[in-house]
Formats: sequence, structure tokens, C-alpha cells
Amino acid sequence: MLFCILSYSQETRKVITGKILFDDEAVKDAHIINKNSNQGASTNDFGLFEIPVAIGDVITFSHINLQKKEITITQEIIDQEIFLITLKGKTYELEEIVLEKPKSIFYVDPEIMPPPTVNAKTLNLPYANTIAKKDYAVVKFRSGAAVNLDNLIISLNGNLRREKELKKIKLEDKALAKIRKYFTDDFFITDLNIKPENIYPFLNYCYKKNIINYFNKENNLAVTRILIQESRTFPQKKTEITLLEEK
Repeated sequence: MLFCILSYSQETRKVITGKILFDDEAVKDAHIINKNSNQGASTNDFGLFEIPVAIGDVITFSHINLQKKEITITQEIIDQEIFLITLKGKTYELEEIVLEKPKSIFYVDPEIMPPPTVNAKTLNLPYANTIAKKDYAVVKFRSGAAVNLDNLIISLNGNLRREKELKKIKLEDKALAKIRKYFTDDFFITDLNIKPENIYPFLNYCYKKNIINYFNKENNLAVTRILIQESRTFPQKKTEITLLEEK
């Protein structure tokens, strides 16, 4: 993940890890902008991102198929292990128009015969009778949103294959969360030298090594062995200089 580096002090800002969801599913390639520092980031395949923030910074979240959202950073957000953001789907509604013709010798009084009404129903457009459901989602840790899956399918043009892919990612994400809960912070930070904000990206990094299958089979020794091996090549692992500075 790339960040735009600008000339401002990093001492007052802290890198937070966030995750963007739509209908309880991870959102890929969403854009995140810190309006105070002009730094940007984008979400990976699991909807995760990292960005430096300070209390009071205004952060915007956007996606081509979703509504734009802005939040102001608070201490509560900074203290969260993963800050969860829920976006709403975009809805497009046709305005009703009335077609009128210029008066002629064939003019008909509208009180006798009203002009035709043109709208989505009269034109038999797809989803003319669809009413978008309200989204009562709130920002919670690993909770998701209350958006109906029908709206997601409409946004994705009824792509069933995409729907199955998002459900698969949801199950994988929950499995990685269970693995994260099983191992202690001390194991990741002290034994594997992984920064706290990089623990979830590290688990995603180990995903291709079948850690979920081993964990589901209760083969925790195999999971531990894989985590140790992959920590040696993880690109965001703590360096020796960082460890000395922390001491």
C-alpha cells in the first residue's frame, strides 16, 4: 500500500488500520484521503488500509459504486485495533416529467384529457418498483452494516459470481479473526516482531499457506509453524532499528 509523503510532522500522527465494508462485505479499491495532511491510501482485497491520522483530522472514504463518507478522527477511533467503516450504496432515482406538446388545431384541454405521465413505471424500466432500504448501520468493531444484499446485487449489475466471491471473503475474514484471537499479542509482537497495527495484514499475508484449513482442523502446531516461517519474510516486519528504538 502506497502513501503520499508530504512535508509535515509525523510526531503528532499515528498510523491506524481500518477496514471498509458494504453489506457486511469487504470493499476492494476504495479510496481514503486525509483532508488535513493530503495523504491517501486504498483498500486491499480484504478491505484493509493504513493511514497516518491525528485527533481532529477529517478522513474521506469513497468508491465508484458507493456513497462518499467523511469522519472526524477521535481518540476512541485511534485506540481501536481496527477501525470499521461502513459505506452505503448509490441509488439513482428518475424524476417524474410531463410531456407537453404545443397547442394546435388538435389541442385537447388537459382537464378533459390529461397529458401522459412518464416515469420509471410507465417506461417499464428494470427495478421500477424497487425501493431502496434504509441503512441503519453504525460503526462497530467486526459488526458490519444492515444493508440488504439485494442492493449489493443491483450495484454489481446482478453479478452472482461476484456475490459468491464476497461471501467467500467474508468467511475467510472471520476465520482470520478467530486465529488472531487465539494467539496472544505477545506472540505476534515479541516472538514474531510484528507491529500491532500490522497483525491483521500479516495474517492476510499468511493466508495462501492454508493457515485457515489447519486452524479449522485444530492443527494449531502447523499454524504456529507457518506464522513463524512467514514472519521472516513479511515486508512490514519490525526492523532491528525499530526494536532498539522501542527499548
